Amino acid sequence: MKRVIPMARQKKDAKILNIRLATPVSDKLESFCKESGQTKTVAVERFLTKCLDEYFAIPKERRSIN
Repeated sequence: MKRVIPMARQKKDAKILNIRLATPVSDKLESFCKESGQTKTVAVERFLTKCLDEYFAIPKERRSIN
């Protein structure tokens, strides 16, 4: 009988981001993660990707942050 050695997951290319969130925002994020079963990292990556994709889809001369 051969012994199966689990393969380690390859680390993704990433940078560490430390931020301070307002308590109400942090509480909403916690609730969202509990309901959706996502980690905070996955949830924030998905939110940022969606927001930044929408921002960069606008022509540069029309971009603004409200």
